[in-house]
Amino acid sequence: MGNPSTQTVTKTWNRLAQITTLRFVARSAGKTRWSGFGYGSVVVACPKVNTIIFAETGTWQSDAGQQCDFNNTWRWSLHDSGTEIQLEHLRFGPNNPVYLFDLPPVNDHRWQSARPYLCRDDSYSAILILAAYQIQLRWIVKGPHKDEDISYWYA
Repeated sequence: MGNPSTQTVTKTWNRLAQITTLRFVARSAGKTRWSGFGYGSVVVACPKVNTIIFAETGTWQSDAGQQCDFNNTWRWSLHDSGTEIQLEHLRFGPNNPVYLFDLPPVNDHRWQSARPYLCRDDSYSAILILAAYQIQLRWIVKGPHKDEDISYWYA
């Protein structure tokens, strides 16, 4: 894994704090058949200097035409070392987070989960890519029942 400059870490962190929208595309080759797309808004809160909360709300539509609303809350934390970002899902609230993984940098524009998050038999990993006008977060989910590739674009 790379060792990003302080400027790279600061740029990534500042961009995360400015997110207001999201869109995503999910492709599933597994039994879940979660293929579809979604879009929505992100409300960002920064309760601490090294913490960013994403409160996401939006609409998801399957390739078959089914539509439903969704919401998610994520906590991004910058490690004290200043070189890794931790991601947690707050589906059980801020006092009972689900730790997913640390994202160390690969280079100045790419961060990648150090180890996958294991949920039962399924393995979740992610790649964060800092692009000119958006941040892409690509989830790869593998398991006996799941084979999914989900790309989020935050702007």
